Amino acid sequence: MALPLIGRSALVIGGAGGIGGAGARALLAAGASVTIMSRDETRISTFAAQLKQDAPEGARVDHIVGDSLVEADVVAAVEHARHDHGLDICVSTVGRGSTIPLLLNNPDDFTAELRTNITSAFVAIKACVPAMAENGGGSMVFTSSVIAAQSFPYMSGYCAGKAGLEALVRTAADEFGHLGIRINCIRPGLVASPDNPKVAASFSGERAAAFLEQTPLRRLGVPDDIAGAIRYLAGPESSWVTGTAITVDGGAHMRRAPDIHQRLRDEQGDRVVDELLQGRIPTAPACPDTPQPAHA
Repeated sequence: MALPLIGRSALVIGGAGGIGGAGARALLAAGASVTIMSRDETRISTFAAQLKQDAPEGARVDHIVGDSLVEADVVAAVEHARHDHGLDICVSTVGRGSTIPLLLNNPDDFTAELRTNITSAFVAIKACVPAMAENGGGSMVFTSSVIAAQSFPYMSGYCAGKAGLEALVRTAADEFGHLGIRINCIRPGLVASPDNPKVAASFSGERAAAFLEQTPLRRLGVPDDIAGAIRYLAGPESSWVTGTAITVDGGAHMRRAPDIHQRLRDEQGDRVVDELLQGRIPTAPACPDTPQPAHA
């Protein structure tokens, strides 16, 4: 049985991360040649060596160091990935978020979250469209979040960033559809990724239980859960799918965001939280926010 992505070339931005790495493996297993990009040279070269060991015969694995927010880096990655015939697939798993009350946030940090989640996608689309148009079409897949369509107190920057990403994807899908270029999103729920121990620790024990209560399938996601959706949106089976967001979250979108007030009290203290609930900016904020995956 022929592999469905034989002869296709793919670029995975953030390809050394948990979801990006799993997506790269899924594309390779389907026959694509894959180039992975990340800012971390040691990490990405190590992961590329692992991919090469597992790649099907004839599949090509490359890596390139670059920043998803630097246009020249992404253009160089596209040129590196297109090989002899062009670029067929681009996957970007770039994202950055923080858990912080809006009144404790500041304009620079808020804007940085928007830039990572939205501008990185803009840069990728701008770099990929000419190569894909020259090649007769292609598929772009971005990782959004279930949070894009679900209010989540104390994550205003991440909510706005992922909602903005999806608006950009819909507009770009409409703008470039006549070229045979499909552009879609995946909305993961909470994914337990071994490459980000800080996030894993933040959502362990009682905190994980709060999320599981709002997840009908009663487990956190793993990167391979998302990789299957990446593979579908990249392949011929989804040839009539564009401008949409596919939710892969164990059913969490049918419920509500978990209540994290107690977590906030543990981290910031009762006085700070009580002032925030009164709509006042605390005079002496306590602890730093809890980071989510940073951009690739």
